[in-house]
Amino acid sequence: MSLTNHVSITLGDDEFELRPTLKAAQNVSQRFGGFINALQAVAANDLQAVTFIVRQGVALKAISSDDLNEAVFAAGTRNIAVDVMRFVNRLANGGKDPDETDADEDEERYSGNDGEV
Repeated sequence: MSLTNHVSITLGDDEFELRPTLKAAQNVSQRFGGFINALQAVAANDLQAVTFIVRQGVALKAISSDDLNEAVFAAGTRNIAVDVMRFVNRLANGGKDPDETDADEDEERYSGNDGEV
């Protein structure tokens, strides 16, 4: 998966890449009973929900769980909510940016290329 599918998030002075992987998607979907519920928890500024979702995207070797918890708290859930929601939307879209996927499909539809040779 290309780096362009990652979502950058700034926590304090550090920037992390949230990687949309199958494992992250499964964990988030299972924890919240679906991606819509995960998005609602983020929109509600639920600290535990936001921290859990960020942990799914950040490599364990990049930051310890305790340090990540502190960094998310210090950043403020409402300040990082947009990036976290963008990450959840990519998880729900197979790791891809839904806006880019929609644009690609629209381009194919309007160009008359329906995938047939």
